[in-house]
Amino acid sequence: PTLVGFIFAVIPKFSFFVIILRLSFISFWSFFPSLWENFFCSCGLLSLFIGCICGLGETKIKRLLAFSSVGHVGFLCLGLASGNIEGIQAVLFYLLIYMFTVVFLWVYLLYLDLSATSGSALLTFSDSIGLIRSNPLIGFGVTLMIFSLAGIPPFGGFFAKLNIFVSLVESSFYIVSVFVVISSVISAFYYIRLIKIFYFENNTNWFFFAPLDKGAAMVLVLSGLTIIFFMFSPNIFYLLTYKVGLSFMF
Repeated sequence: PTLVGFIFAVIPKFSFFVIILRLSFISFWSFFPSLWENFFCSCGLLSLFIGCICGLGETKIKRLLAFSSVGHVGFLCLGLASGNIEGIQAVLFYLLIYMFTVVFLWVYLLYLDLSATSGSALLTFSDSIGLIRSNPLIGFGVTLMIFSLAGIPPFGGFFAKLNIFVSLVESSFYIVSVFVVISSVISAFYYIRLIKIFYFENNTNWFFFAPLDKGAAMVLVLSGLTIIFFMFSPNIFYLLTYKVGLSFMF
C-alpha cells in the first residue's frame, strides 16, 4: 500500500542512520579501521549497483522510488565509510535534503493512488500523464523534486551527492568516487526518463488529481519551499548539519 510505503520510505531512515552513527563513531569507534570502513563501503557499493541497474527498466512509480531509495542508502553508507567529520556532515545533510524531497513525492503518490480509477492502482508512469497536465503547479513541483533526486544543480540533491563525493576523495577512496559518479549518471537516466514521460508522452486515459486536504497541501508546500530555499541560502543547512556532526565526534 502507498501509505505504508510512504511511512517506510521516510521515517526509518533517519532513526536508522542516527543509531548507526552513534554505534560506529561513539560506542565502537576502535573497530572502525578494521570493521566499519569495509562494511559501509561494501554495503554502499552494493546498494548503488542494485539501485542503478534495477531501476533502469522499471515502469511503476512506487517500485522506481523503492530502487531509488536503495541507491540513496548506498550514498549514505559511503559517506559513513569516509570516517571523518566531513563524511558525517555529508550524511546528515544528505538525509535532510533526501527526506524533504521524498516526503513531497510520496504525498504526491498517495493522492495519485486515491485518484486512480482502477482497483489495482498500479501507478505506472502513464498514470501521471494527465495528472501533470491537469495540475501544472503540482507537476512543476514534482519535476523539481525529481531533478533534486537526480542530482541536477542547483538543487539540494546535487550538493548532497557532491558532499559525499568530496568526503570520499578526502579519505582517498578514489576508485569508489569514480564508481559514485558513474552510478549517479546512470540513475539520472531513469529520473529524466520519468520527466520525459510526464510531459512529452500522450495517454488516451486521463484522470484528475484528487483534491488535497489542508494537511497534505501544507506538507507539499513546506517540503517544496525548503528545497527551493536551499538554492538561495544553503549556509543554514550546512551549519546545522555541521553542528550535529560535531556532536558525534566529540
